[in-house]
Order: sequence, then C-alpha cells, then structure tokens
Amino acid sequence: MSTTAQTSDSTAKTTWEGFRRRRDESLAAPHGILAQVGLHWIDPTAGPQQVGDVPGSWEVVDDRLVATFPTSEVSLLAGSPEVEAHADGESTTATVLAAGDVRLAGFGQDVQIDVIRRGGRIGLRLLDPAAPRLAAFDGVPTFAYDAAQVLTGTWRRDPTTVTVGTAMPWLEAKLPSPGVAVLDVAGSEVELVLTGEASILFTDETSGAESADWRQVRAELDGDQVRVDLNYALNFPSAFSAWGTCPKPPAGNHLPLAVRAGESRVEQTER
Repeated sequence: MSTTAQTSDSTAKTTWEGFRRRRDESLAAPHGILAQVGLHWIDPTAGPQQVGDVPGSWEVVDDRLVATFPTSEVSLLAGSPEVEAHADGESTTATVLAAGDVRLAGFGQDVQIDVIRRGGRIGLRLLDPAAPRLAAFDGVPTFAYDAAQVLTGTWRRDPTTVTVGTAMPWLEAKLPSPGVAVLDVAGSEVELVLTGEASILFTDETSGAESADWRQVRAELDGDQVRVDLNYALNFPSAFSAWGTCPKPPAGNHLPLAVRAGESRVEQTER
C-alpha cells in the first residue's frame, strides 16, 4: 500500500472513531432509547384507564390522547401547540393535539413519558434514566474498522412509498423512497431500495447472529453515483429494546455477503 493510501485510510479511521464516540454519547443520554422501560398502548374503547405505575388516567377521545393526572405528581413537559392543558384544582387535564410523537410529561424519579402514534394506535413510551440497560452501557460493540468495507455503484431516481414490516408483528410502516441503489458486490449488481433521504435498511449474511436482525446505513449520493461505507452501519433501537417499533428493510434489501463492519449484535432487553 502506498504512503498516500495509508494516510488516507488512517484519516478515514480517525473520522470513524470520532463518529463512534458521538454515537455512544448520544445513546448514553438520560432519556434516550436505552432508557426505555415500557410501552403501553391505550385501548381506544375502554374509556379512562390506568397505565402501569403512571399516575392519573388515560383515554383516547376523538383520536386524541386525553390524560388527567395529579398536578403534584406529574409535570407537563409539552405545551402549545402540541398540547392543550387545563388545571382544575389539584389535577391537570392534557389533550395531545400533535399528529406525531410528543415528550409529554415526567413523574417519579425523572421518568419521562413519550406519546407515540403507530399504525393508528396511541401508546405511552416510558423512559427511565435509572434503567439497568442504560446504567450498564459502555458503548455499542462494533466490528473492527475496515477500509475495504465500502460499496459503490449507481442509483436511479424513482420516488415512491414502500410498505414494510416492523419490530412489532402487528405493525406496518410506510416509508418514503427516493429510488434504488445498484451496488457492485463482488462483481455482481445488487439492487437495494433507498428510504428516507438516502438510507439503506438491510440484512446480510451475519444478520441475526453476529449482527442485529437488520441494520441501517447512510448512502452518499453524488449525481447518479452512490457510495456506502458499511463501517457506519447502525443498529435500530429495536436491537436494544424489546419495546422498539422500528421499520424492517424493504423486501429484497439483502446484501449477499457477511458484513463484518459497523455495529454488531447486542442483547435485546425490556429494561
């Protein structure tokens, strides 16, 4: 290998190491994905209902979550225009108006509540900075950096929406797709559907064993060219938590090789 190539590889590895530090720091956030300790779906037909150890009552009214809780026990974190709240004596009633996810409130020893919408259902995701999974976290295991783990090819624009399964058997997700990447894999062309702006959700020959059941990696688009550095392959939240609702890869998004690059397998837990 030439000195120039060695220098280039060394710089690329240093950049990757910085990326890994930032990734681990983000996962270690006190109310990030590793803090999740529960996911409770609100029954839209049951009226006001209790949710585990969460104070107050919760119900779905006209496709909106309405929560009534003791003001002294629950602190509201969201406000207008996401949430409409009214205090009445010692209780507060909050109606979630936002169409997307909302960090609604906190209670107890800094447990926070996310209100999420998935597949027409409304759920409460509980995030506890004291979660054993988070307390024990010292970084995501990864394969060793390998400068050769880069795929190139072309991509064709074909905007559409793809329907995929998710980590929850009953739930489907609809993902926007800008087109299809055609990658050179050991001299053969492999087509993978891009999702989001330029992400590839994929499985490979290590999936479910050495690596998570599926992973994601960003594709670098330049004109009609595409470059994919598999050292940057990431696990989804569902690889860590049994409460994940993450999308699976589109049908056919499989790399017919063992991708020993990027993040490797972790043990999924409920806490």
